[in-house]
Amino acid sequence: MINYNLNFNLFTLKDNYFDHQSNLHGINHTYRVMCNCLYLGSILNFHRETKLAFLSAFIHDMSRKHDGYCTEHGLWASKEKLPLFKKLFYSIDVSDNDIEEIRIAVKNHSEFFELSKADPFYNTTAILKDADALDRIRISANNLKIEFFRFNQSKKIVGFAKKLYFRTINLKIENFNEIYKIAEEISKNVMR
Repeated sequence: MINYNLNFNLFTLKDNYFDHQSNLHGINHTYRVMCNCLYLGSILNFHRETKLAFLSAFIHDMSRKHDGYCTEHGLWASKEKLPLFKKLFYSIDVSDNDIEEIRIAVKNHSEFFELSKADPFYNTTAILKDADALDRIRISANNLKIEFFRFNQSKKIVGFAKKLYFRTINLKIENFNEIYKIAEEISKNVMR
């Protein structure tokens, strides 16, 4: 797994960042999606897009109002949460164009429609959407639908995502470094 020279200490989640504090869409889920972004992106070899998908994952579910089906929470997070973390993102060399790419990825992750593969923001958005989908094992064993993945490589890391979920399901994770170490260990032992 590649860490993309990110200072993970900057990405510690707190309960009050989330409008709806939840085990289903809260801190542990968000951290797993962030790990899934890093792992998938390193396999795809999309360095810039992976960093932006990781940042998108950090805020993607913060504006949820409930745990049920919702196509608008991505839009809300792009409007309400992205402005709160722009300064952090700028501090790690993210440009205004990158902020727009993050905004689109966060907004689109909960929408029904897909960006066109020709869209310049497609790869970042697709990494986020697949990384989020990889954690659907938390809902039920049958909820992870690999036929909807955007990248074939996503199918190859289902085992990683499942192991990450089961290793972290009952943990109270204090910071991203904690789960990254677990994910890194799992990634070394999982076949791609």
